[in-house]
Amino acid sequence: MSIIIQYLHVIGAFQGLLLAGLLIFGSQISIASRILGAWCLLMGLNFLGPFIYMNGEINAFSPLIGLHIFLPASYGAFLYLYCRHAIINCPLSLKDFWHFLPFFLCYLINIELYLSPPEVKLDAILHGPPNVTLILIAQAIMAIQAFGYLALSMIMVRRYQREAKKTVSNFNPELFTWLWTILILDLVIWTIKSISTSPEYQQYFVIMGDALIIVLIYSIAMAQWRNPQLFKISQLRISGTNSNITDLTQSTSAEQVSDHEVKDLSNSTAQHSGALDPDTRSNLLTVVRQHMQEHKTYMDNQLTLSRLAETVGISTHHLSEVLNQHEGKNFYQFVNEYRIDFVCQQLEIDKEIKILDLAMTAGFSSKSTFNAVFKQFVKQTPSQYRQQLAQ
Repeated sequence: MSIIIQYLHVIGAFQGLLLAGLLIFGSQISIASRILGAWCLLMGLNFLGPFIYMNGEINAFSPLIGLHIFLPASYGAFLYLYCRHAIINCPLSLKDFWHFLPFFLCYLINIELYLSPPEVKLDAILHGPPNVTLILIAQAIMAIQAFGYLALSMIMVRRYQREAKKTVSNFNPELFTWLWTILILDLVIWTIKSISTSPEYQQYFVIMGDALIIVLIYSIAMAQWRNPQLFKISQLRISGTNSNITDLTQSTSAEQVSDHEVKDLSNSTAQHSGALDPDTRSNLLTVVRQHMQEHKTYMDNQLTLSRLAETVGISTHHLSEVLNQHEGKNFYQFVNEYRIDFVCQQLEIDKEIKILDLAMTAGFSSKSTFNAVFKQFVKQTPSQYRQQLAQ
């Protein structure tokens, strides 16, 4: 190994093992943190592995030669499971370990080499294995699992993003921006790793890939350790085996609209396809808007599609249809427009009011969520908007 690669491996091994300890054994740690901690542990061991045979001589650790080579075959599963548990509340199950089948398969098809004496394994590392075909098959499995699980992770994150906008009103929109950045950079890393098999530029690609891994994964790990709920949307959850996202905060004491004609209207005018006619959608939207304005339901920081539907007295399906097809908005946009309008109106009335207190009153659950949503809707930060009013 070149000096640069040695330094990268030392840094990668030290940071990986350190972060693994913090994420796995720290206090107030989430499932996502432990998944990321296990991932960091294997990354640290993968960076540490080449030092066993660096001098080309047999030593006390020589029986472990080559064990690090196929550790990356688990990275795809770790990425998928981390993205899932970082966003939603759901426990790990035994069936989740099936995701690591490619990882075990890589070692299983090369079991004969791993059971060989240390001298044989050292010679295979230095001069090439006796059965190159099995190594190439294992490398193909690593590449397939990496890109395959990356695609699955993208599909899953996209689905969660749509469902969050459709059913939840209180989450930081920048959360998904960060997740998409992580997934794209992971694609770049694996593309570089795949190209690094070219002998001519192998060293440069290896350095670039290792550096990106250290910066990306370990940066996420440090952020996850500082905030175990980093990407969490507490009101989304994967349900059972069908992977549907369900609301955790159904209201048990929701106020029903006194005029039950609203519910009768939505039920009696639905077509066989389940769609409402335009007049019905318009009437239902009027009822929903009237309820939001009179009861200021948007101030509930746990407000969800199902809770609002139950409060108004219509089904979640019909409420979603009314917002999407008649209003042209998803639930997230519909509710947060009320919150942002309320904040802007109060800032115009009282220019000395504390912005954070106002945000909490409006229904936002945190300062970061409020700032991100405000900038998304107003195209300015709250402070910039206040300064503009003062001019």
